Amino acid sequence: MSGPDLNTTADATRVDDGTLDADAPIRDALQRLGLLTDEEVARVAEHQAERGLDFDQAAIELGFIGPDELDRAREQLINSLALQSGDRRDVSDELIVISDPQGVKAEAIRLLRTQVIAQHIKPGRRALTMIAPVEGAGCSYLTANLAAALSQIGTKTLLVDANMRSPRIDQIFGIDPGAPGLSSYLTLAAARPERVVHANVLPNLSVMTAGPPVQRPQELLSSTRFRDGMNMLLREYDIALFDTPPANTSADALTVAAAVGHCMIVARRNATFVSDVATLADQLKAARCAIIGSVLSEF
Repeated sequence: MSGPDLNTTADATRVDDGTLDADAPIRDALQRLGLLTDEEVARVAEHQAERGLDFDQAAIELGFIGPDELDRAREQLINSLALQSGDRRDVSDELIVISDPQGVKAEAIRLLRTQVIAQHIKPGRRALTMIAPVEGAGCSYLTANLAAALSQIGTKTLLVDANMRSPRIDQIFGIDPGAPGLSSYLTLAAARPERVVHANVLPNLSVMTAGPPVQRPQELLSSTRFRDGMNMLLREYDIALFDTPPANTSADALTVAAAVGHCMIVARRNATFVSDVATLADQLKAARCAIIGSVLSEF
């Protein structure tokens, strides 16, 4: 993986990594658990405004809650609002960090995990688009395994299948392809994004599938509803990974990457041309999306 792009130019149209006002879900969860009183909520909100923090960070800084209490609130929120399906199939053997954890491929995924943590999560960023220049790079495979690997070390991870043209995440995780997903939320079939998240598909891993097929997915992904919904979800997870369709087949991937603001390019050895990667990198920079690195996969 290449070095990080440190361009952090702000853009109000992007998915926010923690600066927009979308704190109501976690605030309400903390109150429901009796961890904050109304008076403490007011004091946290005041401190939050003064310091420019997230609500949960402000509450911790004031000493009203600790990390354990915050984890309890997040878990309750995720479990109470997200889908809980008893009809899931077993996850696919494609999840090699589970099916072959001692293998060379799984070790390579864990190395990638270490680099993503160092270059993306530790600086405080919560969203990352995985994007391939052309078909056949194995983007969904890599994204699914990276998400599973992150969850295995206790990182609260959300995997969003933003490929509403040829989704694969549902197959990999054994989720009903007809179940509500991203398309359900974007077409107003679901009122809130939490309602179409499959919670705890694996420990510490929740999944939002692409959902039922829709027309004009690019228009839906360009909507304010997409950005607002993802902003709400990001507050409850340490990292959200977005799988996307190949960049040369539609504008969907660039749309998601521009909204999220950070991305990683996925290429496959002996299948992806250097010129394709260079073209995609130029397109991403034009869209003001920071490229944190690239992955050259051999499998």
